[in-house]
Order: sequence, then C-alpha cells, then structure tokens
Amino acid sequence: MAGTVTDPVCGMTIDPAESEGSVEHEGQTYYFCSAGCMGAFSNDPGRYAATAPRP
Repeated sequence: MAGTVTDPVCGMTIDPAESEGSVEHEGQTYYFCSAGCMGAFSNDPGRYAATAPRP
C-alpha cells in the first residue's frame, strides 16, 4: 500500500488524498479517516502524536 498513512487515533490505514482532513502538529502532518478522529486529535494532540508511527 504505497502512499498510505496511519490515522494516529484509530490506527486505520488511509490514503492522504482521501482523508477527511489533516492537522499539523510540531512540524508533522497527521491525516484522519473521519472528523471524529481529527477532533479527538485536535483536543489532545500530545496523546496521539506520541504513539503515531513516523514516516
């Protein structure tokens, strides 16, 4: 699955071009499968960024 990323909230593998949105945190862009996951990340980015896989 070249060109995919992992949603840091739910762990779902997604194509960034088809994501529901993205958030930049500390110079890294994170992509989300849903508005709910994006909202959870936005409310507490440190919680999810710490466990997110790095490209």
